[in-house]
Amino acid sequence: MIADKLKLHLGNYVKITRTVAQGVDETSSGYILSFSDDLILLHEAGDFTLQGYSVIPVKQVKKIRHNKFDKCFKQIMIAEGEAAKVGISYKIDLSNWQSVFKSIQATRLNAIVEVEDPANIIFSIGPILKITTKKVHIEYFDAEGFISDNPDKIDFEDITKVKFDDRYINVFSKYLRKKKAKKE
Repeated sequence: MIADKLKLHLGNYVKITRTVAQGVDETSSGYILSFSDDLILLHEAGDFTLQGYSVIPVKQVKKIRHNKFDKCFKQIMIAEGEAAKVGISYKIDLSNWQSVFKSIQATRLNAIVEVEDPANIIFSIGPILKITTKKVHIEYFDAEGFISDNPDKIDFEDITKVKFDDRYINVFSKYLRKKKAKKE
């Protein structure tokens, strides 16, 4: 049923309700650009602007909405000239998380990797350092732009959302720095 809705709404603006943990739902809004059996690529949109890309697991999708509100949003996006910008200029392989991260890494873009489970919240932002068969290693940077000495290692099975090529990540990434070693 979800696969049928994904096919039906490919290219459309939708609101996707996702179950990210037992009893915990989150939403993602944007244009469905592509999907596989396991993953969906969205061009996120909100406040009548495009906001970068996200990849979410199909298995979390509870509902895909494309109703009169979404159609109105789409019409405003067209009128504002934003709908003409929907798309992506590079290939993101949605075969599995490993291929997604390799695709993003090839663009030299930084990413945000999220685990939205309240029992184990992870928000890791930074360059993709290493990709194994089960984990991604992110060179995390903090809210001051300092790069951590120890990368975050995140299990693919825990990931609920990956974001990349949005204004927040791209602008912040220009101002990263390493902490100076303390003198003894």
